[in-house]
Amino acid sequence: MAKLCGKGVWMAHSYDLQRATEMATQVEANYFMLKVGHGPFYFPEITRMMVRRIRTLGFYPLAWVQLTDYKPQAAVKAVGKALTLGYEAVVLFLDGRLVTRSQLQPLAARLDNVEMPRDRLYLATPPLGYLPDPQVVDALAPLCQGGWMPLCWASWGEPASTLIDRSVYQAVGDLSLKWGKTPDIHPVLSPLGEHRDETLLPEELIPWVEGMMRHGVDFFSIYHAANTEKALWPLLESVNIACMETAEVTPGAEADDIDEQSPIPQPVYITVTTSDSVWGIITRHGLTKEQFWAWNAHLWESRGLPRDPDYLQEGWRIRVK
Repeated sequence: MAKLCGKGVWMAHSYDLQRATEMATQVEANYFMLKVGHGPFYFPEITRMMVRRIRTLGFYPLAWVQLTDYKPQAAVKAVGKALTLGYEAVVLFLDGRLVTRSQLQPLAARLDNVEMPRDRLYLATPPLGYLPDPQVVDALAPLCQGGWMPLCWASWGEPASTLIDRSVYQAVGDLSLKWGKTPDIHPVLSPLGEHRDETLLPEELIPWVEGMMRHGVDFFSIYHAANTEKALWPLLESVNIACMETAEVTPGAEADDIDEQSPIPQPVYITVTTSDSVWGIITRHGLTKEQFWAWNAHLWESRGLPRDPDYLQEGWRIRVK
């Protein structure tokens, strides 16, 4: 399987498909990640039906299985069936609940005895410091050679820069020992704040997006479609993935025409001060009125406010490029 490139949308339930399709279309995602098992339970009809529907819609299907402390070894069936039915890869998903390395050893042993391509297995977990037993990664990393999907979530209670820079990317040395190589890192963002019943506002999600993109990711995903408010979609759409840009080059293009060192431009934001106005920002940054509202209308709409050019709140993050 080719390496993951682009954006992914997680679905916790098959009935999220319509919303996930709408979201993926707007944010320019190309992968759907469908839950096919939970603990010892495998969802055969959903797994079989949805792989066809996802491909028909023009997206790549990835399967994911939530691991629990109850008979985790039974998850082998869901993993094997998903790969057989045509899913591009399978993600083994661990959230912050107490699951120990010893509990996962039977699962690791069974996976090790089954013939399947390890580069199509991925491991999704919180950063090591947020796992009740960080050694669970030792049990599964050698098998999940596709890479690591760290759950970069505000709900862990840390600022974006602290969690992403320190707990994810500064841990690469330790991760390399667990994987036997430097693993590919594909962050997973969540729209939920520190209090999980509260959705992040667009300006609150921006530091997480910016922190992730500083490290030049080729793939990231959003967990999950049902929780991601439409006010966040324009921000996710604005994120450019370098490998997607190069993949769009037509076959007839000359190699000399492609500057592999040219960075893909990322959106630029400013923080509103008390002296700012909409028209002042438009004039100062050479924007059209239409472009300004296309990029920033969600700041008003997410609060139920009309697009009032005289109303700006200090501290808002406004996109200007």
